Amino acid sequence: MSTSSGDPFGSAYHLLDQLQVAHMEMAGIVRDYVELLEGLEERRDADKVSLARTLPGAKYHVRTTFVRENWLKVEAELKKLFPEG
Repeated sequence: MSTSSGDPFGSAYHLLDQLQVAHMEMAGIVRDYVELLEGLEERRDADKVSLARTLPGAKYHVRTTFVRENWLKVEAELKKLFPEG
């Protein structure tokens, strides 16, 4: 993979790298959420119940918004690299 500033594919590679990182972060959020629920199964804690209701899902939704917007950028880059016609 080349990401030099003169490489016409560099921007697409960079955006795809960002998507890969975002998906790994999202997988981590899901893993943490599973662990939180497993802990709540064993012992209910009011603070953790509150957290389970709000925060992890909110973080995940923020990342999905980033992913959706980043895919639009990837599509735009691909159209520049491979124009129709």
